[in-house]
Amino acid sequence: MQTLPDVQAPARALSPKWSIATEGLSAAQRQMILDRMRAVSFDPKEVLFDQGEPSDTLLLVTEGRVRLFQTIENGEEFTFGICLPGTILGLAATVTGQARILSAEALEAATASIMTRADFLQCLAEIPPFHWNVTRLLAILSIESIERSGPMVLDRASVRLGTILKSLARPEQGDPTRQCLSVVGLTQQELARMIGVSRSWVAIALSEFERLGLISKSRGKIVIRNVKRLDGFIAGERNH
Repeated sequence: MQTLPDVQAPARALSPKWSIATEGLSAAQRQMILDRMRAVSFDPKEVLFDQGEPSDTLLLVTEGRVRLFQTIENGEEFTFGICLPGTILGLAATVTGQARILSAEALEAATASIMTRADFLQCLAEIPPFHWNVTRLLAILSIESIERSGPMVLDRASVRLGTILKSLARPEQGDPTRQCLSVVGLTQQELARMIGVSRSWVAIALSEFERLGLISKSRGKIVIRNVKRLDGFIAGERNH
């Protein structure tokens, strides 16, 4: 029998987390929710939904990473964050019935469980604990949106680059300290689009990061040599 994931995502993952949504629910109540969800897979770079679309589905990321972003009038993109498994996408918009204000794309092969808005509202009505949990999630989402978006708007481009690289990176094989991370298969143009800068700026900034000993780069791969050192750089740039 298929089961819903009970994922505790790392701190850098975006909330709300699915574990909060199902907290305190009985097995029967969890199964009732599961019966109203269907699994969907996405290829790397595939769009899960676009801003402006009707909010007629709720998505629970079950595998892979997903980027949330907003496109402004001049075509530039602002990345809000990288979502890991256990993240619920479109919660606020599905509750209110308003059009989506963000877009989402798979950064790698990803899967999600999808529930229609009608089924979601029915679950809220028939499962009171689920209704209360969703209310808590909306509060968490609101607070985290303020905490996350405020600094990111004011951040310098170099800070956004460091933050995005850290969010995209995975531990290097053979590194027991997990301080050495790598980003594979991402072009400079894609990085520029995420940060909201030109590709030439990214090329210059990556070279400067390499000169400072923060990263090393080769064709199709960027290695963060030491996460703590990169964290120190980001903190220093924010306080500059």
